[in-house]
Amino acid sequence: MPQASRLSVAAEAEADESLMSRFAAGDVRAFEQIYDRHERAVYRFLLRSVRIPAVADELLQEVWTSVIRYARGYKPQALFTTWLYRIARTRLIDHWRARDPHVLDSLDEPAGPGCDATVMDLLAADASVQPEVRAMDRAQARAFVAAVEELPSAQREAFMLHVEAGLTHEQIAAVTGAGAETVKSRIRYACAKLRTTMQPWRNDQ
Repeated sequence: MPQASRLSVAAEAEADESLMSRFAAGDVRAFEQIYDRHERAVYRFLLRSVRIPAVADELLQEVWTSVIRYARGYKPQALFTTWLYRIARTRLIDHWRARDPHVLDSLDEPAGPGCDATVMDLLAADASVQPEVRAMDRAQARAFVAAVEELPSAQREAFMLHVEAGLTHEQIAAVTGAGAETVKSRIRYACAKLRTTMQPWRNDQ
């Protein structure tokens, strides 16, 4: 394998936490790698929350500005993604609080009973909220995205952190401040609603 290719593979495999440590020490290229790795997923998480691309763009810039600002204080005791999405969630909370403090109340709604995992089989976690997903046609993808946006905010937040960021229930709990069991219930309840919405598509297959 050519030297350049080996370096590229090694860079891709480098852990986020290591990249952040390098960036905190002044390596700008490390930041570029971590930005390229997570920018799209963070944007989709923000967009599903605010639903306005221009606002999501603005919040995205605020998130990465915060990453740069707080880089020197980053401690790799936890996953970088947990730290990153905690920043993203804080920016969202600031955004909503500036407009209506009461809109945050729904983040603490108790979630209802759950469902089985078949919705995850239908909508793979690494593709379920991507408009370009090849497993769905455009109409199906639009229907799913609309269903995600209609979820109560606490359930949507937990679901997006799970399928977009790939966070575990415990990591989502660390980001949101909710208990792990509450997070699990919110995700399962979101799955139940999404599975019901997507049932006609399953029947057509």
